[in-house]
Amino acid sequence: MYTSGQFAIVGNVGRKALRLYREEGLLVPAFTNDENGYHYYEESQLSVLDTIKRLRGIGLSLYEIKMIIDGEVDEKTVISGKIKETDNLLSDMREMIEPKQNRNVKILYAEPDIRSFPKVFCLYIDENVDLEKLGMSVGKLYERAAKMGVGVRDSHFVRYDGLNDENVFSMRTCLPISGYEGEDTVEVSEDKCLHLNFTGGFSKVSEAHKTIVGYAFAHDIRLAGRAYEVYNKDMSVDVYYVCD
Repeated sequence: MYTSGQFAIVGNVGRKALRLYREEGLLVPAFTNDENGYHYYEESQLSVLDTIKRLRGIGLSLYEIKMIIDGEVDEKTVISGKIKETDNLLSDMREMIEPKQNRNVKILYAEPDIRSFPKVFCLYIDENVDLEKLGMSVGKLYERAAKMGVGVRDSHFVRYDGLNDENVFSMRTCLPISGYEGEDTVEVSEDKCLHLNFTGGFSKVSEAHKTIVGYAFAHDIRLAGRAYEVYNKDMSVDVYYVCD
């Protein structure tokens, strides 16, 4: 058994990072001394730490790594999605240094369709965060679901409210669950939405928003100021805009 400090040295990682991995449920100490609160790790957990460091080194978020470690998603699937995102980023970088006349500015997107947002009951966190911290928030929701003993029903999503008014803009991170409905859950459903499945990577999902907003304007469709981003395991994003 190693203390936290010993484990950090042996695993070649900072104690701050080790504490973060513990808090986010990626690498939980094997034993905690109730008398002094000290945390102890087993030698076998060094391989888990190596996995975390390796996946962090290629740019995966803590949430993505936790999903891999917990067996929720396949490592190859996540890395393939990261490769696709990286390829898109490299393409953008090349475009920035190429002469404007050589740029391929024609980008094609699928046409949005009208559909409902299915009714689900969710655990949720209300906060405004960036994408990196979003992964941490989702990790906390998965941990809460595990402690409650409830199943995860579908992919997590983010709900944006107040898009038509800067002063009331808010963001809610949601995790659909099954087998439980209580005061700490929220029911989500929408009858009519403009929808688009976006496969260009999480980092470029803003393109899907532009496409939907532009389509609504061109077809005289009024949007209610509420939108959803559903993050699928295949690394695609389903974007919904509620129609008035």
